[in-house]
Amino acid sequence: MAFSNPTLISMLLWLLRTFVSSIICFFIGFLGLKILDLITLDIKEFKTIKGKPIPTALFVGGFIIFTALIVHGSAISPIFLGQSPMLGDFINLQRLFLVILSIFISLFFGWLFYYVFAKVSPFQIDLDDINQSPEAIGIFLFSYEIFLGLIIHAVLTMPF
Repeated sequence: MAFSNPTLISMLLWLLRTFVSSIICFFIGFLGLKILDLITLDIKEFKTIKGKPIPTALFVGGFIIFTALIVHGSAISPIFLGQSPMLGDFINLQRLFLVILSIFISLFFGWLFYYVFAKVSPFQIDLDDINQSPEAIGIFLFSYEIFLGLIIHAVLTMPF
């Protein structure tokens, strides 16, 4: 099956948009994880799981799911790049702003959950007990990565 030149160019631009969107979201998510590490002062996520196979595997597994959600969302609707294959419509600042805003929202919820469970203790559970087990920290990071991936995926697939 032969492709015409405009069709091939459109397909290549779509793949490029998906790739660029995925890479940008990946780095924004990575930054979000680093900020989470700073927000949760009493939980030393990366220092604790370093050198431990199960927590590291949980972290990597969560990051793979996070990346899959980003790539899927970017393939459906490349965020930072316009939907037109024309080079003039390449940047979509509205989606970029929404993805960055979604990271701050997820960080706010991460801080809020941490504050409620670690400081207010409505269920008499001390969230800082996570520090006692590297596996618990791995599960915490795994869950947060999926949470972050779902939020970014929702923004990427939002119609507007």
